[in-house]
Amino acid sequence: MMIQKQEDMRARKTRAAIGKTFREMLIEMDYDQITIKNLTERADINRRTFYLHYASIDELLNELIDEIADGYVQKTNAMNGYSDQREIARTFLLCFAQQDALHEKIICNANFKYISDRINRKISDSNQRHVDDLGRVSPYMKNIIIAYLNMSCLGMYRKWVADKKRIPLDEFIDVATELVCNGVLSIPAYLDKRTLPPI
Repeated sequence: MMIQKQEDMRARKTRAAIGKTFREMLIEMDYDQITIKNLTERADINRRTFYLHYASIDELLNELIDEIADGYVQKTNAMNGYSDQREIARTFLLCFAQQDALHEKIICNANFKYISDRINRKISDSNQRHVDDLGRVSPYMKNIIIAYLNMSCLGMYRKWVADKKRIPLDEFIDVATELVCNGVLSIPAYLDKRTLPPI
């Protein structure tokens, strides 16, 4: 029993070391530049050890994608797409805005678009149920609604990052949520309620 526990602990430590190295390398280089050879050398393990835990680099990537998408899905799973829409939008934005440098690079760097798209597809699948709460709509109308919700949030987040986050986080979340839920025509009334510094 003690031997089994030691082996389990060793396996967890090895997987953690592989995952940590993979994330560090993603910050420094594009995904297609990462190989099993350079990852194992950097993690100071041999290839055989790597293959005991992962079949490929893609499997590591899938694990990371699940981690990012599941952070949002778990927080919004019990929410209602109609009565909780404002909170769903806030959660979506906060899930991205409060992440680390790696997550930011994945979502905002053009070289990582195919990874970002995969994360967005997983989130879109989750949002299908939220749209059902709005009423009966055709599958094609549902696609339009989900595209609006997801792409507007992602677009605003990417622009906020590109602008060096000059708007404070809480203000960015407030105005982005207002836009997603009520549209651009709601902004004059929104601005009237706030005391903003001069431009």
